[in-house]
Amino acid sequence: MQLKDKVILVTGAASGIGRQTCLTLAAHGARVYAGDIDREGAAETCNRIESAGGHASFFQLDVTQQDAWRDAMQAIDRKESRLDGLVNSAGLMVVAPFQETGFELYRRQQTVNVDSVWLGCQAAQPLLAHAAAASGGAAIVNLSSILGLKGGSMHAAYCTSKGAVRLLTKALAVELGKLQIRVNSVHPGLVETPLGLGSLRDMIKHGAPLPTLDAGVNMIAKRTPMGRAAQPLDVANVIAFLCADESRYVTGTELTVDGGFSAH
Repeated sequence: MQLKDKVILVTGAASGIGRQTCLTLAAHGARVYAGDIDREGAAETCNRIESAGGHASFFQLDVTQQDAWRDAMQAIDRKESRLDGLVNSAGLMVVAPFQETGFELYRRQQTVNVDSVWLGCQAAQPLLAHAAAASGGAAIVNLSSILGLKGGSMHAAYCTSKGAVRLLTKALAVELGKLQIRVNSVHPGLVETPLGLGSLRDMIKHGAPLPTLDAGVNMIAKRTPMGRAAQPLDVANVIAFLCADESRYVTGTELTVDGGFSAH
């Protein structure tokens, strides 16, 4: 994939899909900026990239704070003078019955999953537009979920947030197309990450008929045509494609990465 020397910022870079996306982009030659509220985790991601001969920098980034986004963009501008890609991977998953989900917790879900994407895209647009004018294109990839396409029991707040990310992505694709900024969303199913496995633990805690975490993973694997849950690399490869020149005419789309789980 044509990613060599592209400057790409990834949020949620301390673990899971965000970390693997950083590693994958760097392996293809991108210059990665790893942002996360977990500074030590982001630093570890960069250490892994640099140990493999790649280029990476990290900074602490609270994606819910407009000032933090401004500071991040200023730091990248000073060092690179452009931004070729933004991957909004940071996220939170609230799992609870609807009547037990207080409004404060609901709002926290929207702040982390939706407001952060809004703030990030808005802050990054000038640098992305500058890069697109020079090279012919730039990319935003927003992480949604199959639960942004369909409903899920005990996931009302999460579904609301991920559905919003899906349509924000489409609206931006329409508006930013004239700037040659592509905007797409990625919709994973269950991924074996701390976030994904944590959601199963919460479902069991709230009474889902699953005796153990392993039983939950196995149940989803059996319902998945490809016979397994996703690994972070399965999703990171799709994100890398959407950041690369090979996807130069792909925008406003939603790419489902769930092994066929939602196809039936």
